[in-house]
Amino acid sequence: MRYPANHVLGAQRNGVNHVSMNIGTVPPGGPVRGTHYPTYPDALLDWYDSAGANPMGMTSVRVMFTWEAVQATAGGPVPPPGANYANYWTDLMGVVTRCRARGMVVVLAPWQYNPASGNTDIVYQGQAIAPATFADFWARFATAVNAATGNDERVAYDLINEPHTDQESGLPGDIGISLDDWFTCAQAAITAIRTAGHVNTILVPGMTWTSAQAFTTNGSAVKWAALNDPLRNLGVTVHCYSGVEGAGAASPTVLPDACTALVAWARSAGAKVHVGEIAIDAGDNGLPPFGSTFAFAQTQWANWQQFCLANDDVLVGWNWWGNSAAGWWNAGDSKNPQGYHWGLTLDEGATRTVYANLVASSVRTPRLALHDNPADPGNGENKTTTVAWESPDIWVRQNPDGGLATEPVQGARPCTVYVRVTNRGSGTWPGTGTDVVTLRWAKASAGLSWPAPWDGSNPALGGTIAAGVAFGAPIAPGASTVLAIPWNSPPDPLAHPDKDGHFCLLAAVIKPGQPWYDGFTGTNLNTNILRMSHVASRNIHVDPAGRNAFHHLVVANPHGWAEEVEIGFEPLDRWRELVDPFDGRLFLVPHRELRGRLGRLENLVDAGHGRLAVLEPARGIRGLVLEPGERLSLAVEWESERTPALRTVQYAVEEGRRVPAGGQTFVLGEVEGWTTEDRAALV
Repeated sequence: MRYPANHVLGAQRNGVNHVSMNIGTVPPGGPVRGTHYPTYPDALLDWYDSAGANPMGMTSVRVMFTWEAVQATAGGPVPPPGANYANYWTDLMGVVTRCRARGMVVVLAPWQYNPASGNTDIVYQGQAIAPATFADFWARFATAVNAATGNDERVAYDLINEPHTDQESGLPGDIGISLDDWFTCAQAAITAIRTAGHVNTILVPGMTWTSAQAFTTNGSAVKWAALNDPLRNLGVTVHCYSGVEGAGAASPTVLPDACTALVAWARSAGAKVHVGEIAIDAGDNGLPPFGSTFAFAQTQWANWQQFCLANDDVLVGWNWWGNSAAGWWNAGDSKNPQGYHWGLTLDEGATRTVYANLVASSVRTPRLALHDNPADPGNGENKTTTVAWESPDIWVRQNPDGGLATEPVQGARPCTVYVRVTNRGSGTWPGTGTDVVTLRWAKASAGLSWPAPWDGSNPALGGTIAAGVAFGAPIAPGASTVLAIPWNSPPDPLAHPDKDGHFCLLAAVIKPGQPWYDGFTGTNLNTNILRMSHVASRNIHVDPAGRNAFHHLVVANPHGWAEEVEIGFEPLDRWRELVDPFDGRLFLVPHRELRGRLGRLENLVDAGHGRLAVLEPARGIRGLVLEPGERLSLAVEWESERTPALRTVQYAVEEGRRVPAGGQTFVLGEVEGWTTEDRAALV
C-alpha cells in the first residue's frame, strides 16, 4: 500500500542507529547522565543532517533507549519520579526533538538487556515480558512521547529490539520469546497505542533476531499479516547482517539476496519494510583486526543501493548500525572482539570513518513526483489548492514539437501528450531505476472516480494511452525531465452523444505492473490525487480564442447510490487568479429533457433560446440530486471581456459539508501556463 510521500511509510529515508542511550542494567535511582549514557552535541546531529564537514544528509534516525530507564516499575509512570530519570527523559526527548527539527524521521526502539546472558534479550528487569505489561508500557510511553513532541506523526515506534527464541540465542541465561508469544505481545502493544489515541507509525520486528533473511521462513510473515491495526499504519522492521554472517557473506550480492524473498512477500501483502539495522565490514578501519576490503565493500554496497532503488515501493529506508557521541563508540567491525560497532564518525562529524565513506553517496535518495499546481511542493498531501485537475505537468500538442503549453487539438487525430516528472528527493535518480510513467484518459466529467473509467472497463469513456514509459537519463535533485508520449488513437468526439471533444488525462509514476491508484482510499478522485505526489491529472479544455461556448460541462455520479451535488463557477484571469467580483454573464444550455429539471433549481432562470441564466454565478447551482451512475451534459456559455477561463467545480454534499469531487476548466483566451509557457517555477 502506498502512503503520501511525507508519511513515515511514504518514501525512502536512510540514516543511522543513534546509540548509547540503550544501556545495560539500570542502577537504582536511574541512569546518571555522563556516566551511563552521553549527551549529544548539536554538531553531531548537524553532521547527520546537512551541516559541518562532509555532512551525511540523513533523513532518518533510529534512537535506541532502555525500557527500565523510562518506566522504573511495571505499570508505573513514564517517566518515573526522580532526578536521574527526569534527566534521562529530558535528554531522550531532546534527541528526538532536535532530530525532528532537522527534518529527520525518528524511530524509537527499546533495547533490552539481560544480565544473565550479557546480551540484548526480550526481557524487562531480567524477566520475560508479558502482553499486559508490554501493552501498558507502550500506551504510557506513546502518550508521554506525543506530549513532548506535540503529537508529531513523524516519530515512529519500533516495538522492541531483536525478538528471538532462547534456542536461536544459544547463550546461557537467555530467555527469549516464542513466535506466538511475541506476536501476542506485539498485538497487545498495537491495540494499547491505538486505544490511547495515538496514530504514529508502528514498526513490528520479526523473529530470529529480526533477521531479514529469515522473515519469510520462520513464521514471522504469517504472523505479521494477521496483526490488526485499525489505522493500517504498520510496517515491518528487519535487521540485515548477512554481509558479515554466514556462508554467503563473501557474495557481492549478499545484501539483496538476503532481502529478496522478504520484498517479494511484502509487495504481495501490501506491506512496507524498514531495514532498522544494516552493516558490512569495509577493510581498514584503523582498529585491527578488520574484515573485507573497501573495494569489495563498495561492490556489495552498490548492489544494495540499486536493490533499494528498484524496490523503493516496498523498502522505506535503512539505518546503518551504528553511531554515538565521541568517546562512547568505535569503528570496530565483526572481526574485532570490541567491535560490531561500525561507527560512522568518532569525533562528532569532524572526520568520517571508512564506513561513512562507504555509505555517504547512498544516504540521500531520489523521489519522483508530479505536481497538481505550480505551488505544489510535491512532498505529500498538497494543501496549496483544492483543485486536482489543473496539473502543469501534463499538456497536449497536435504535433511533437516540444511546445510547453497546451494547444487545441483535433479529435481522432494523433497527437502528443507531454508529461513532466520532477525529482523531489535529495539524491540523484540515476537512470537505472525501474520507475515508469503510465498515462490514461477519460471522457471529461466533473464527477470522475477511480479506477473506472480510466481502466478501460467502458472503452467509450476511458482507457490507457501508455502503460509504462521509461525515463532512462539521470534526474538530479530538483531537476525535471519531460516525456513525449504519442497518443495515436484519441477518441472521436463524434462518437459521443454530445459531440464534445473534451477529455481528461491522468499520469502516474509507478513501478511496472503497480496500480496507479495504489494508496487511494474512498471514492473521491480529487482528494486522492491531492494526497499523493506520484499522480496528477489535467482536465483543461482549450478552445480557439474568441469563442464563448465552452463545449460541455459534464456532472456525474459514479457511485451506486443517489448523491446530492453542487456546482461552483470560478472565473479566472490570464494569470489563473480568481476574478472577483464576477464579470459578465453565465448561461447553461442543457438538453431539452434537462431544461425543466434544472429550471426548478434555485439561482437559475429561463433566458430564452434554450438557455438558463445563472443569476449569481458566485452562488453556483445547489440542490441537484444525481441518480446512481447518472451523467448530465450541458453546454456552458460565458459572456465576459476580461475572463479568459472558467473553472467549474463539482462538490459532493456530505453531512452538510461541500467536498470538492472534481471539475473541468475551460479556456477561451491566453492564460499563462495553459496556453502560454508558465513562467512561474515550480517550488
